[in-house]
Amino acid sequence: MRHLTTYADNKRISTQQLLQQVYAAMAEGETEFLVDASGQHNIGGPLWSQNGEPLKFVVRNPGQRVGSMGMPGTEIIVEGPAPADVGWLNAGATIVVKGDGGDTTGHCAADGVIYIGGRAGTRTGSLMKHDPAYSAPELWILKNTGSFPFEFMGGGIAVVCGYDCDDVNSVIGDRACIGMVGGTIYVRGPISRLPSNVKLVDALTDDDWGFLSAGLPKFLSAIDRPQILETFSVHSDWRKIIAKGYEEAKGVSKRMSLGAFHAQKWVPGGLFGDVVQDPGHIVPLVAMGYYRAYSPVWNNAVFAAPCEYACPNGIPTQDRINLLRKGKIKDALELVLKYSPFPGSVCGAACPNPCMTACTRQTIDFAVLAGPLGKYSMDLPAPAMARPTGKKFAIIGSGVGGLSAAWQLALRGHDVTIFERGNTLGGKMANAIPHDRLEKEIVQTEIRRILSLGVKIEKNFNVTRQEFKILYDTYDGFVIAVGAHNPRMLNFPGSEHAVSALSFLTSANAGKPVVNPEGKSVVVIGAGDVGMDVCALAWKTGATRVTAVDIQEPASSSRERETAMALGTEVIWPRTTREYVDGQLFFQEGDSLEADIVVISIGEVPIIDWLPENLTRVKNNWLAVDDVGRTRDPKVFAVGDVAKPGLLTQAIGAGRVAALALHAQVMGEPFEMPRKQAIPQERLNLIYFTPRLNQCPTDPLKEGDRCISCGTCRDCNICVYICGQNAISRFEHRNGAYEFRVDDDHCIGCGFCAAACPSGIWTMVPNLIEEMEKE
Repeated sequence: MRHLTTYADNKRISTQQLLQQVYAAMAEGETEFLVDASGQHNIGGPLWSQNGEPLKFVVRNPGQRVGSMGMPGTEIIVEGPAPADVGWLNAGATIVVKGDGGDTTGHCAADGVIYIGGRAGTRTGSLMKHDPAYSAPELWILKNTGSFPFEFMGGGIAVVCGYDCDDVNSVIGDRACIGMVGGTIYVRGPISRLPSNVKLVDALTDDDWGFLSAGLPKFLSAIDRPQILETFSVHSDWRKIIAKGYEEAKGVSKRMSLGAFHAQKWVPGGLFGDVVQDPGHIVPLVAMGYYRAYSPVWNNAVFAAPCEYACPNGIPTQDRINLLRKGKIKDALELVLKYSPFPGSVCGAACPNPCMTACTRQTIDFAVLAGPLGKYSMDLPAPAMARPTGKKFAIIGSGVGGLSAAWQLALRGHDVTIFERGNTLGGKMANAIPHDRLEKEIVQTEIRRILSLGVKIEKNFNVTRQEFKILYDTYDGFVIAVGAHNPRMLNFPGSEHAVSALSFLTSANAGKPVVNPEGKSVVVIGAGDVGMDVCALAWKTGATRVTAVDIQEPASSSRERETAMALGTEVIWPRTTREYVDGQLFFQEGDSLEADIVVISIGEVPIIDWLPENLTRVKNNWLAVDDVGRTRDPKVFAVGDVAKPGLLTQAIGAGRVAALALHAQVMGEPFEMPRKQAIPQERLNLIYFTPRLNQCPTDPLKEGDRCISCGTCRDCNICVYICGQNAISRFEHRNGAYEFRVDDDHCIGCGFCAAACPSGIWTMVPNLIEEMEKE
């Protein structure tokens, strides 16, 4: 048991400082605490251990709200009295006070048990409530309460034992139970006048005695008073207070229905019967059906989750996690292959994972492990192909964009041939990314999966303009995916001694480095992601100092930059290179750096002079394309760096979209961009999702409960439970799919379903417009 004191250097520490001590101890695995408090608030709640182990707090001299919002699995024992708000909003903790409790003890308790070993103050038990999905809260008091107890009590069970209260006029004080609408109060001892909304029952049932007989020994043992159990065994000493029903409390007489009033009392034809016909409709006080102002619509999967929207491939990670939540692991892992053939190489390794950066969960604790989940799909076989279509497509270039297009076209039954000018497949992903960051075997495994679809390969095939004309007449469509392999270099005195980043990386990967950084200082001009790869590789091959400079704020992703900086890289900006002389790199800003090796990493441009002139160029270097990658020639598409510099994942996404558009084009089918609008953050209810982890999760297969499932139904049924009209029901189809339906004849358009939905599915739409459209 960890002993926590609340004085440091003869000064009382704050409540926040005490809480930080508790957090630190829990992070070390501690679950039991002895707290010598000095009036600090909120001791014991809301807390829970990372592994779900029970927590125990023994407290001396607490301040207000001890155990407030206490969670299941938490036990709090107060050695002596406690001030106001003991167990305020208790959500499941067991709280024992071995003395008196202050005012508003048990206020708003919704679960758990509170034991008071003495008296309780004013407004004790007010607003207690009971959610039928959980255990009813219990409040046990040895002696008596102050005035106004159990105000507006809506549920739960209270026991006032009236011990040692012979000189008290009422063991529940004055004006008890005002506004009480639910719950049960067991009382032993005298009671003053009660309000008309409750009734006093003298004869307890067998169930009542069963509850008291089981609970009293536990209560008395907890407060160290087991010896007085016999005092409470006389049945005639006990009574109970319960709320009256509405009609019983108000004595309401049955009123004439609106329908009867209309038929029997209303002016024939209505007040305006001379100008309009009375349809005989009855508009109730609370409108339903046709007369609602708004109607709820179950917009499941209409919006894209932030992860899906941020992913250039449009991978619906929320759907994968939904499948994991249902235990359908195989389906979850296979789903990603509909969008990308590189879940292991790219999602799991080379991608900066914009999906995780956009993840709503990371605003609470840590992003869902969408990227690492990809590695679990690496060894899966290819999905079944569609029937052969007889259509033939040529892919020029075997980088990730071309391979992605080949994958999508082959899955749809088309004949696909890849033309590659070199003797290896994979482009920069296979040849330029350092192997310690992306294992070569992972890339080759996923390329083999693409080839398993029957994709043909023509290696060492350097397409010329004449050969392209011949191919053009042979194939139904083309995807140009040759990438950008002509390094952009700077022109300054001494620049001829610099090497390009592409040459530095590809030669090192091939085992034939163009320069040897061992024991040397390296300066990299350009601090993008590729520049960070150069920095990391320079350190790993023996460099003694590595610096990256940029003319502007670096465009590298935080992950790549942090990796390089963790190895010792210094990133400096803005810096404009002036000259490189005698191992010294000089800048126009006036300073310089020692540089045995200078690597220029400012990107590459494509080589496309072999393509027809009718294909429009951008800045004479890149092919001009529309949103789906189509060039000026509708038969020719271009993806990846040949159309626009970008990430590997952007090239994969572009390859997918181009393939889908080509497929629709040759098959005579309509095509729409596979892109949804991102779900507005204000539609999500994050109140349901509390922080659970002190450190980043590590197992992607166990992320089911952490995912918010933004825009996609979690099948939590909260909408069903919260609907006061029972107007929402779950309907399951034969194929296992489900939907939630609204009974318009019962729905009042209150919007509770939309307000309570965790994932932003329900949408309230104006009912008038909907009805006008029907007419």
